[in-house]
This record gives sequence, structure tokens and C-alpha cells, in this order.
Amino acid sequence: MKWILSLTMVLFASMVLLAASPAAADVGYPKTITDMAGRVVTIDGPIERIITTNPDNSRTIIALGDGEKIVGTDESTIGSCICPKHGSEEVCPSCWENVCGGGLAAIPQTSTRFEVNYELMAYLEPDVIFETMFWSDRADDMQNKVGCPVVCVGTDFDFDIVSSQIRLVAEVLDRQDEAEDLIEFIDSKVEMVRSVTLGLDESEKPTVYFAPRGAMLGFYDPTEGRDFTRTVTFYEPLEVAGARNVAAEMGETGFEGSAINVGIEQIIAWDPDYILVACSTPDDIKAVEWIKTSADLQSIAAVRNGYVYNSFYPYCRGMPIDRSLLNMIYMAKLLHPDKFEDLDLEKEGNEIMKAFLGVDGVFTEYADYLVWPREYLDTL
Repeated sequence: MKWILSLTMVLFASMVLLAASPAAADVGYPKTITDMAGRVVTIDGPIERIITTNPDNSRTIIALGDGEKIVGTDESTIGSCICPKHGSEEVCPSCWENVCGGGLAAIPQTSTRFEVNYELMAYLEPDVIFETMFWSDRADDMQNKVGCPVVCVGTDFDFDIVSSQIRLVAEVLDRQDEAEDLIEFIDSKVEMVRSVTLGLDESEKPTVYFAPRGAMLGFYDPTEGRDFTRTVTFYEPLEVAGARNVAAEMGETGFEGSAINVGIEQIIAWDPDYILVACSTPDDIKAVEWIKTSADLQSIAAVRNGYVYNSFYPYCRGMPIDRSLLNMIYMAKLLHPDKFEDLDLEKEGNEIMKAFLGVDGVFTEYADYLVWPREYLDTL
């Protein structure tokens, strides 16, 4: 009887220990979540294998600490949209050697801008796929073909939407604490700038024409419609930086969305104090000189006064949060140098990129690569 009692106690103790272990308990599974497309998705257990179809979601996963779980992704995540890169040139080797456990460049490409390799996705046996809202109409089909949950997460940018995106990804990955830390970091950078610009009188805010697609293709690109005359009616980093977006009025007159094309005559009529042109490669810096010397633009105050500047390219198959924060801080310092004299752009840039990539010094190498940020920093 004694040995039976002893065996019973051992078995009971083992059951208690087993029940107490996280792997066995799987507390909260299966669980259902509602994604940003309004789809109800069931998550059966802890996530160990992830596929992403766009770099914004990849960036969030990396920032939350689960980059090593990405087993398949899109061409932009393994291209230039996470670590700085142009073509085959690695701009920041330390980023490529550390992000996703050093395996970012080796992650299989499971999708492109227009195509999805469903067979490869299924072969990689993901526990979840994070799909972009831009392609949310294919989510159900993808879920059926691959045989795992597909969660749609948005890529449109404003600071409130970013928080909801991060929290949704974190809910799927059980990274809620890390999500709140990341959101607090983002909010602290926004508040650092907004606490100053919020008190500005409207007369103290310069008018700005923002060309987020750059100007290397001239006034009009018939293929993509992306050129100097493409602008946005709303870009929150610019608003927080203490500027008046001259195109904002177009957003109040019935235009759908924030991206619009306007005529040169409209830009001349707006007569902005500043022109900011997005720059994604060292060659793009030539656009500023082209604008300054264009005979068609000489009547604009920004051109007459030489207030035409590069800015960070805000897109990369989505709207990278880190670049938006970089633009916000850079624009605030550029437009209000006296009020942000003590703000260290290089220090802030490295902190921001480390928060999303986990690697020190990425902004420093990015600034050197683009050239214009280094030239600007050298003038401070």
C-alpha cells in the first residue's frame, strides 16, 4: 500500500508541475481575434512560425522581439525596406547581420507586390500569416490554401492607427508587454515635438509643399503618377512638426484619400514657404537643385528664398513607422531651428532605428549613405 501511495503522490506532483508549465497549459488557447479587416480569426496555440506579406508588419514583429520566427516574407522585407539597402549594396552590414537572428537576407521569399507562392507558404508550415490591409480581399483564400490563420493588419499611417496595429500583432504573438513599451516609446517621441509645436500660433507655422514621391521623374510620370506633382493632403509628421500643409485644403473639398496629383499652376498658387522633397537614394538629392533652377517655379517663395530641402522617403511598400518619426523630428528641427536647437537628430535617429531593429548606429550609416542628412547634420 505504501508504494501505491508513494506512486500516486509522485504522479500527482508530476501532473501539477506539468499543468504549471506554460507549454502544457497553453493558457487562453484557442483564442479568437478580430483583425483590421473585421475578420474573426482563431489562433490555436503559441506562434512559433510566421509569414509576412509586407515590410510594415515585418518591422512590427521584429520590434516586438519575434523577428527570428519569420520563416517567409515578401521581396521588400528582404530587400531595402527593413535594413537600409540599395540594389545589391548593403548600407548597414551590422543591421543585416543581426536582424532576425542574422538571417533576414536568407528568409525565403513567399510573395511579391503582385504574386503569392502558396505552395511555398504551405511547405513552410506557418502558424500565422500577417497580411497587409491593401490585399485583405485575398486573406480568406490564402487561409484556405495555406491552412493557417491569416491576420490582416493595416499599413495606413497616423500615430493612433500605429498603436492599434502594434496591439493587434502583439495580441496574436502574446507580446502585449513589449507592445506597450514600443507604443510608449513612439508616444514619447511624438510628445517631445508636439509639446513645443502645439503652442505655436498659426502665423508661426510655415506653409509647406511636400513631395513624398520625390522629383527625379520631373513634373509628371505617366507610368506610376509619382513625381513632384504628387502630394498628400495629410501627413501627420509634418503637422506635428509645426507646419501648415498647403495641400490640406484639398482634403476638405471632397478628394478621396490623402494622395493627389496637382498641376504646377496649383503649387505656384499655393506659394509655399518651404518645399520638402523625399529622397530614397543618393542620386535623388539632385532633385532639389532641379527644383531650385526650374524656370517654371521661380515665382514660388520657397524657390526664391532657397528653402527647398530633401526629406526622408516616407514609403516602402507601406509607411515605415521609424521613417515617419525621423521625418517628424527632422522637419521640426528644420522648420523651427530656434525651438529645437538642443534636439540631437543623429542621437534621436539612432534611438528610433534601434527601437525597431534592435541594432545600434543604423541611422548614422543611413545618414552617410543618403549624403544629404550628413550634410545637414554637419551644418548644425
